[in-house]
Amino acid sequence: MTNVDENKNKVLLGASNLFLKFGFKSITMDDVARELGISKKTLYQHFADKNELVDQAIEAHLSEEKVACTNLSLEHENPIDLMLSISETLSDRKKQINQSIIFDLKKYFKPCWDKLNRFRVEFIYNEILKNIKSGKSSGWYREDVNEELVAKFYIHLVDLLINPDNNLEDKFNLKELQTEMMKYHLRGICTEKGLKYLNDQTIKTDK
Repeated sequence: MTNVDENKNKVLLGASNLFLKFGFKSITMDDVARELGISKKTLYQHFADKNELVDQAIEAHLSEEKVACTNLSLEHENPIDLMLSISETLSDRKKQINQSIIFDLKKYFKPCWDKLNRFRVEFIYNEILKNIKSGKSSGWYREDVNEELVAKFYIHLVDLLINPDNNLEDKFNLKELQTEMMKYHLRGICTEKGLKYLNDQTIKTDK
């Protein structure tokens, strides 16, 4: 990696942290330059404008999500463990996000919001599909589960959680939402063996 690439990544990381704290709309290029201790000229050498900066911040975020998901898949052979771990990880990550950024993306940076949606309906869908197939072949999930349809159901559940129009976090905390969504999903597809294992894991987590 060249020094130019390293400097650009540092700028991108710093800007992403600002966006996570304060939202995308309120942070200006002046704010980013001032916070990072660089000139606006240097900032514009890496990014043509704020739209490009936001776009690349979203790209970097999605790349991190893919790596995290891959690592979790390598850590957990049991498909139920994998889903519970994904739920826990997503909950922890989302706690760090100012909820206004979701609203900002949808209203002011539509192309970036569309990228998030494509990630959900393509990458996440395929990961859930693989998990369902793995669970069926190993006896944790029911044989009669329609893999593609259930994976699509899951994607819509995710949308229910992240879409700011639903205002779910006005009534429920994030941990509760994430936990109940995952229980709803797994209890609908687990075999008796899978349900027993899920209940055992849930009891351990609650202690």
